[in-house]
Amino acid sequence: MGEQHLSDVHLERYVNGIIYDAAELKWVESHLYECPDCADRMWSMQESEDGGSAETETPDLYRRDDPLQ
Repeated sequence: MGEQHLSDVHLERYVNGIIYDAAELKWVESHLYECPDCADRMWSMQESEDGGSAETETPDLYRRDDPLQ
């Protein structure tokens, strides 16, 4: 995989659940699964959106400490 990362716009749209195109959603989720840097950025945005809450509706699949990683 190259050095490209998801843009803040892609991450914000993903966190806010406003990616409606199935192909784009699959592409973003695939990238998040493979790129710990983008996954960390996504979790930071998610926590900001939640007001720092640890609870989210998104599975922990993208967290570095997940056993599947």
